[in-house]
Amino acid sequence: MGSTLTPSTGVPEISLVTRPVPVRPAPQPDVLELIHRPDPPVSAPPRHPASFRADVQGLRAVAVLMVLLYHVGLGPSGGFLGVDVFFVLSGFLITGLLVREHQRTGRISLTAFWAKRARRLLPASVLVLLVTCVVTRWYLPPARWATVGHDALAAGGYVLNWRLAAESVDYLSEGAAPSPLQHFWSLAIEEQFYVFWPLLISLLLSARRRLLQPVVLGVIGVSLLLALLTYSPQTYFTTHTRIWELAAGALCAVTMPRPRRHRATHAQQTSLSARWNRALLGWAGLALLLGCLFVVRPESMWPGPLTVLVVTGTALVLRYGQAERGVHLLLATRGLTWIGDISYSLYLWHWPLVVFAEVDGRLTALESWTVLGLGLVLATATYRFVEGPARTAQFWAPTRLGLAGGLALALLAAGSGAVLARQNSVAEALNAVGAAGKIEVQPSATALVPRPEEAYKDNGEIYARGCPSDYDDSSVRPCVFDFRSAPGDPTVAAVGDSKMGQWIPALEEIAKQRHWRLISMTKAGCAFSAAERLEGDPAAVYSSCITWNANILKQIHALNPALLFTTQLEGYPTVRNGKALTGPANRAEMIRGLAVRLAQMKDAGVPVVTFAETPRMAVNVPECVSVHLSDLASCARLRSRGLANAGIVKAAAQQEGDPVLDLNNRICTPVECPSVIGDVLVYRDDHHLTATYSRTLTPFVENRLRKSLKPGLSRQLLGTAN
Repeated sequence: MGSTLTPSTGVPEISLVTRPVPVRPAPQPDVLELIHRPDPPVSAPPRHPASFRADVQGLRAVAVLMVLLYHVGLGPSGGFLGVDVFFVLSGFLITGLLVREHQRTGRISLTAFWAKRARRLLPASVLVLLVTCVVTRWYLPPARWATVGHDALAAGGYVLNWRLAAESVDYLSEGAAPSPLQHFWSLAIEEQFYVFWPLLISLLLSARRRLLQPVVLGVIGVSLLLALLTYSPQTYFTTHTRIWELAAGALCAVTMPRPRRHRATHAQQTSLSARWNRALLGWAGLALLLGCLFVVRPESMWPGPLTVLVVTGTALVLRYGQAERGVHLLLATRGLTWIGDISYSLYLWHWPLVVFAEVDGRLTALESWTVLGLGLVLATATYRFVEGPARTAQFWAPTRLGLAGGLALALLAAGSGAVLARQNSVAEALNAVGAAGKIEVQPSATALVPRPEEAYKDNGEIYARGCPSDYDDSSVRPCVFDFRSAPGDPTVAAVGDSKMGQWIPALEEIAKQRHWRLISMTKAGCAFSAAERLEGDPAAVYSSCITWNANILKQIHALNPALLFTTQLEGYPTVRNGKALTGPANRAEMIRGLAVRLAQMKDAGVPVVTFAETPRMAVNVPECVSVHLSDLASCARLRSRGLANAGIVKAAAQQEGDPVLDLNNRICTPVECPSVIGDVLVYRDDHHLTATYSRTLTPFVENRLRKSLKPGLSRQLLGTAN
């Protein structure tokens, strides 16, 4: 996205130098002049030179429009693949630039290349980062300041993709609102490519020119293989699983045929069918891209097999876009080349606008079109008054000054993020009592624990250790808290989804006091149940959950725990005999699924205790609290509504005669469910308890557990009551 224009002229870097190539000893056949030198399209703006490839600029416009329309809700489901088109384009443009420089001068000036990148990319990106941080501080809920600040810090250093990769495996971050800077992940990958790729190309051209194509092919193969074999939520963001797309563009550049000096003679010698085939291949590439828009879905494996189709389509357009009667007839039109000119700034501005506009809910059609219009205005202004002047400014034209200026801008962007990240919405409460205090709707707060901006991370030790299995993982990953002091001390297991995970901090405290070996085994969105859950959009059977349940049963039989705890979310969509269930039928299936597991435990001789479902609030509690510190009642919810869908666990447990620990009287008043109790933030999102509040429930959990267990088991696990 950042490789469209040369720093000095505002001309796409795809253009060739106009002076002849110096005479050299027999050039290797695989390193040629990379791009055809076409006659200027009549639709190209007059500021472009004759060597300008308007079709490539038009392809850039197609890519940014894919992304923009998708994000504002006006485009097809696969619009995000526009980023993959950008990756291929960047590899194509940058590699062509590097090889041409080596042909022209016999070397590649790495410092000059990096200085040009800094002048080209940083002014606009730093402007957007600074404006986004200011608007975040002024407009977004304080609970989001720290996240956006850390994102700005990572974006300023072009490592945001790695930050998002780390967060992508955190199931609990799913409920968090999107960051207005998360689109910088793709720019981070490109900048990392701009650092190491010139080094590789320079080394190959200087030492082993013949190895250029084989090495590029090797990079493509290894990176693609890693993407397919190590697929996880992380691979969407990681550089090593994306670099094959940029390398594919590079391969397209180094295999472009040598430009013909006598084009008319060559055209006469080329058969009509061959010329038509070239044109058709370019059109086929564009058709492939547009077709993928409607086939690819957000839940598709990405990068994956369908990504190969997108990369192939882009490469076909690059390779055959200039053929007679080719796809350039569409892509080189003035409207598309204009959008291509502003595409970098348009990409930078569009996502913050979407996020700010969605603060109060999803965009309406009118709001979507407004965001589009405002994005075009801001992008045009940025291109005209920031990008252009920054490229031609003489004060940092020398390489050293260009590098120094780029570093200063990057530090400015990172510094703005660091300042924002240190902003606190409220002081930290030092004497908070939580559930140990009076259960009431606290009117206001001047200090809280955790603070709203820290709440999403207040999820307990099992998440810090990375124990819960994610959506694609069917393996059991136990988290062991071994507090045994003697060989006969009991082993206790806790299994289920993240709703079971919210009780682990309280159980951990009991285990520490009563010398248990506590083993937590949880999976994202997967209850301990025989019911088949639907997951995704479109909904499909959550197959890894089925496998995980089977593995859990084996693990429990091997452990033979003295007691097993479980609970689950109050409502999952389920399927039975191939039919998706809704309403009362779905509820009955959830009860049946849990009851089957409870019966299996009874048959195995493993006692079970369940936790009743906890409330679901109407808002993201940390965000609401950060905005309404003086009116916390605004963030409470009627108990009847918060627990409207509860009762599934209780029904299944009663069916099998197992006890239920209902702690909701320590979470809600008889009428309302507060968001803050005793200066402790109760929820980390809209329905998961914070680990801090869970720990304050420890004595109440132990008290109810003692009353629920049979006397012998109670003495074994909890000792003699005082």
